[in-house]
Amino acid sequence: MKRSRAIIIRNNIEGWSFVFPAFIFLFLFMIYPIIHTFILAFQEYNFVYDSKPVFVGFNNFIKILKDESFLKALRNTFYFAAFYIPLVFVLGFMVGMLFSRIDMVAGRVSKFVLFIPMVIPISMSCFMFLFLLNPQWGMVNSLFKHYLKLPALAKDWMNNPATAMNVIMAVTIWWRIGFIGLLFLSGIQAIPVSVIEAAVIDGASLWQRITRIILPNLKETYLVVGILSIVTSIKLFAQVVAMTGANTAANAGGPAKATLTLYVATWKSAFIYYDMGIASAMGYLMSLIIIVLFAINFLINKTERS
Repeated sequence: MKRSRAIIIRNNIEGWSFVFPAFIFLFLFMIYPIIHTFILAFQEYNFVYDSKPVFVGFNNFIKILKDESFLKALRNTFYFAAFYIPLVFVLGFMVGMLFSRIDMVAGRVSKFVLFIPMVIPISMSCFMFLFLLNPQWGMVNSLFKHYLKLPALAKDWMNNPATAMNVIMAVTIWWRIGFIGLLFLSGIQAIPVSVIEAAVIDGASLWQRITRIILPNLKETYLVVGILSIVTSIKLFAQVVAMTGANTAANAGGPAKATLTLYVATWKSAFIYYDMGIASAMGYLMSLIIIVLFAINFLINKTERS
């Protein structure tokens, strides 16, 4: 028995030698941080001023749920998700349908154009929008003032709490819509051509083909787009920091916390205020929200499949 076990180990040692470096990497950068952060969520620890963590139980979670800044970040995040996710679905489907109806050469050119926002760093895209929306000499306000003769529509977009989050939403949609459109395009092209041709022969209009054939056959695409949209909404970070915290990172989430999101609030708690216990608790609450939204997404698609 001992001999056979030794033979098994010797025969598998080569395979383990390939797996071991990947396991070490996975443990150091994923498993250990997840466990350590979970422990910190139940401790009070400011890594600048405190010598060691102090166990406080659920106090961090209670403190977070009573914190007005966290509740504001929660409302802002859900506001963003409530508008961003439906818009991405609708616009992504429209882009996919448009590209599915153009010839091959034009389709290749269009796909290249769609990839441009994806390859540009998101911070650069944010600065481009800040340039366009500058209240003094930005192109958008100049268009309203001098060409459309509608000066009332010109605004200080990023310093107005009523418009700042909507601008960030527009930047995010511009950045992601190309990829989402390609996902819908691949889903549309996966539908058998014979099914579409049969519907055309039977006299189905374009609207009937869309509502009765194409949309019901994009269930897998809905699932993938839903997952990506949820992650983008809840983990909204780079756009907020680039567009509101360019002068100093502590100002990220302004004006008047109008663009403060869960991810930004977690980051500020950890690396601006150095409160790792609160930041860890926020991170796990955010993960719980993502899991719940994922479950809803799967249940909706499961209902559609039945």
